[in-house]
Amino acid sequence: MEKGQLARFPTGELRIVLYGQSGQGKSTLGGIILGNREIFTSNKDSKKCHTEKKTITGQEVVVVDTPGLFKVGDDREEVVEEIKRSIKHAEPGPHVFLYVERFKEISQEKLDALKVFQDTFGKQAVDYTMVVFTTKKKKINDTIMEKTLKSLTRLTDQFQQRYFVFNIEDIEQQESQLAELLENITRVKNCTPHCYTSKMLQEAEEALKIRKKTKPKPEEEWRSFYDRCGLMGMAVGCAVGYFICGGELTPTTGAGVGAVVGMMLFVGIAFLGVLAKIKIQTCCK
Repeated sequence: MEKGQLARFPTGELRIVLYGQSGQGKSTLGGIILGNREIFTSNKDSKKCHTEKKTITGQEVVVVDTPGLFKVGDDREEVVEEIKRSIKHAEPGPHVFLYVERFKEISQEKLDALKVFQDTFGKQAVDYTMVVFTTKKKKINDTIMEKTLKSLTRLTDQFQQRYFVFNIEDIEQQESQLAELLENITRVKNCTPHCYTSKMLQEAEEALKIRKKTKPKPEEEWRSFYDRCGLMGMAVGCAVGYFICGGELTPTTGAGVGAVVGMMLFVGIAFLGVLAKIKIQTCCK
């Protein structure tokens, strides 16, 4: 295919759902696909899904833009519920999810967005998804490119290394980039026999409910953790007290003293371990 020439598509619809955090270039990318970069960014309610379509080289392309995640002031649960409605906007279902992120090294927010996607659409969505990293830099140094991609493998590995880096500001190369992106999208579509359906979404919702029911509450996890530490302390303390507390203390008394000391010791160690873990998590954010 010649440079700048749009790919030839089979007849029939191509339905695409855009997913990602707020401010990642998601809506702009959707507009570029449809030939109008402002179609999703001007005079639109950012808390709702929006659907636009265009015929490209004989094929009708439907793009559904979803609300961006983690926008300040938005209720996350409400945003996720609206994102779920994208499946109805793309009835009978999308052929491809474009998971849009900025081309920057991995961050906790990126991992949080990944978890929301997995919880919302389930494992079956993996086969229908490709990651698109947006950038505004015309030229990315090879070293930076390699380093950034290596950092992002925690994300791209979840989607079988299907990703594309798209410069949303390079007008000169926009047509050739779009042609290549649409070829990749069509490849993902052709690898799956059917589209992602409402039934798959329902199955994902049920699976999430089951995980939430079976997962211990945080306070229960901590209580269990401290109980185990206490029991270990008593066991070690009993053994130590029984064997080394001779003289004025009887073995029974020594075991009791050892149990108390051992329990205090292990609870103290557990507490220090928790503080260390919290400090490490805080430093990594």
